[in-house]
Amino acid sequence: MPLTAAPDTLNRVACTHCGDDCPDDPIRLSSRPALHFCCQGCKAVYELLDASNLCGYYQLDAQAGQKVKAVELPGRFDYLDLESVQSQLLAFRSPALARLTLSIPQMHCASCIWLLENLFKLNAGIRESRVNFLRKELTVSYQPAATSLKDVVTLLAALNYEPQITLAELGAQPHRASRTLYYQLGVAAFGFGNVMLLAFPDYFSFTESLHALFGRVFGGLSLLLALPVLLVSARGFYQSAWQGLRQRYINLDFPICLGLTALFITSVFDVLTQRGPGYFDSFTGLVFFMLIGKWVQQHSYDALRFDRDFTSYFPVAVTLLTKAGEQSVSVKELQAGQHIRVRHQEIIPADAVLRRGAGLIDYSFVSGESVPVAKAVGEVVYAGGRQVGEAVELEVVREVSQGYLTQLWNNPAFEKETRPTLETYANRVGRYFVALTLTLAVGAVLYWYPQHPQMALRAFTSVLIIACPCALSLATPFAMGAALRVLGRRKLYLKNAAVIETLSRADTLVFDKTGTLTDASRAAVSFSGPALSPADAQRVAALVHHSTHPLSQRLAAHLGPADFKVEEYTETLGQGISGRVGGTWVRVGSAAFVGANASKKAPGEANSQVYVALNGQPAGCYDIRSQYREHLPALLQQLGQRYRLALLTGDNDADAPRLRQHFGAGAELRFQQSPLDKLAFVEALQRQGRRVVMVGDGLNDAGALQRADVGIALTETLTNFSPACDAILEASSFGQLGTILRFARACQHIVLATFGLSFCYNGIGLSLAVQGLLTPIASAILMPISSLSVMVFATLLVRLAARRRGL
Repeated sequence: MPLTAAPDTLNRVACTHCGDDCPDDPIRLSSRPALHFCCQGCKAVYELLDASNLCGYYQLDAQAGQKVKAVELPGRFDYLDLESVQSQLLAFRSPALARLTLSIPQMHCASCIWLLENLFKLNAGIRESRVNFLRKELTVSYQPAATSLKDVVTLLAALNYEPQITLAELGAQPHRASRTLYYQLGVAAFGFGNVMLLAFPDYFSFTESLHALFGRVFGGLSLLLALPVLLVSARGFYQSAWQGLRQRYINLDFPICLGLTALFITSVFDVLTQRGPGYFDSFTGLVFFMLIGKWVQQHSYDALRFDRDFTSYFPVAVTLLTKAGEQSVSVKELQAGQHIRVRHQEIIPADAVLRRGAGLIDYSFVSGESVPVAKAVGEVVYAGGRQVGEAVELEVVREVSQGYLTQLWNNPAFEKETRPTLETYANRVGRYFVALTLTLAVGAVLYWYPQHPQMALRAFTSVLIIACPCALSLATPFAMGAALRVLGRRKLYLKNAAVIETLSRADTLVFDKTGTLTDASRAAVSFSGPALSPADAQRVAALVHHSTHPLSQRLAAHLGPADFKVEEYTETLGQGISGRVGGTWVRVGSAAFVGANASKKAPGEANSQVYVALNGQPAGCYDIRSQYREHLPALLQQLGQRYRLALLTGDNDADAPRLRQHFGAGAELRFQQSPLDKLAFVEALQRQGRRVVMVGDGLNDAGALQRADVGIALTETLTNFSPACDAILEASSFGQLGTILRFARACQHIVLATFGLSFCYNGIGLSLAVQGLLTPIASAILMPISSLSVMVFATLLVRLAARRRGL
């Protein structure tokens, strides 16, 4: 538990709950004055945990707690009592038990897991709670007779683990990875292990008597064990091959199925004719190794969601204003003409007109711009904005299904084309490999049959077995699986391994500007007016440190820490903050709030202005302007040497000269682009035969992200909303995009190298097989050895390539 010493005038103490610095006069517990808290919210959470003997939470992590908002909005979770909402959220419900899975983006450490799995100690009605940390999900089972869904969610919110409940959860079960692959892998592992055990007498029998005694019995048992592997574990390969044939397309699974079939039929023939135990050990082993390759390929995809739409962001319910008072209703039931109340930090669910209050709308979800937009009474506000000021009253003008965002997302032009995915190298090679294999097998039969019919069958079987392209099929998943793990450590998460192949062949990069090239956390701050004295600047810094508004936080970061104590602090939502600091009244906010005359901005200027007044007299204003990301110039210069670059933005061209300097003379810069304009531009590039990578962050980029060959959604944190895409890149790794693209190209070279190794194996094996120099059992032994060597070779080369590039 992070207990701290008593505060003094020089050293600040850390909050017992969250670890943040406490104010000069920290909040204390009357019963335990040695504990300090930065706010009433952190103190309330500590008291709640302490009353239930759960303070072991703090022993797992010195800064386990999250900063807690002490403001509780009455009726905020009333919608969870609605039968229509519960019926769609609960995965299971009976009179004795209810179960659901909630998204908890705030969990971040072992303490979070420990606390969330001990909720039953805080609420006796909760029977069990289990965490899936990888997906930030919590599965809760509770007794409806003892507690309610609303009580469970209210408890989580009080602990500052408020669930993210959105429209996407309604009517949909929580995402779970398909267990079919695990069942198939389990059956293959069981069959492989036991068949290998039964094959030992055949491996080590040096006398015919031992072979005759054990071979027949164990051969029959091996057949029984291999049959489920064929029918269950290998079924996916046969289904894929059949689907390819139905579409007149030969994929890599077709030659795999040929080899597996030849191996299985030959083994059955040997067992039934009592020639030997067959080659079921090689058959089951190959299926097992190829399923491991599939698992490696799919593992990272199960952890993230690449297919989210706007419903993953919209609330489930909203506060409806009626004659009888406030009422919580489902968002889907909203109708035009109804009045709703949207509070601080709540999402506007439908296009509406502001009727009462001061609107301050954060449209970062739609446009990527984090600076709130002021709205006056009578103005239209669009769905998807977040109110960051006081509670406002809105009149709905369009139903949710008819709103701007819904129509934008459901536009047919944004739908992904129903065309086959880009053909992988393995499938392309496999098509010719099949033709070569069948030609050699038939040629061996035609050559040997006139002079040695038995040798013809032996050669035919050996060719099909040794030419099974299992090494080819394993090269890509193991190389790409290793690459996915490397990229994941660099915070680039790909939907599947095929994305790496597409990235390696890209020749055009298209960027969004706002929120993608610009960094909201980095801001250029300048002061207009007579220079403030150091003491006055410190007074302003002390005041803005008390506010959570984005502009206040940027200003606080610019001004640095302050030693002044703030008294009589007040915050007028949407207007500004004020307080007595060091004996001086300080007001910070809009021009009207501080009594100053608003200065006019130059055309196209997108900076925000924060005005200051000291003792009632205007003292000037701070101009805050978002900056481009730190490594942007170097990154664009690097990318421009290989790729064609383009910029698509909805902003005006005020910053065109600066962007032209960064992008170079050959890049295409387009301003004031609508979502449909961006989509049309990407389509035009593709019609020219270009491989397009689109990098964006907001809903206005959704169409281009989906239509591009690879759509990369940039996000500040993985738990934030990101549009449907092929890859998710955390903003902190944006500067490494060039290195990531070089690594993708290297991975393709590695796959080709593993193909070369596989061809060497197959070339030597086939030359011996067509001559009848290899028996089927020798072929069956060589096949898994080649597969294992390719797996190890591919994995080691990927790791070496990553190390050479500093990944």
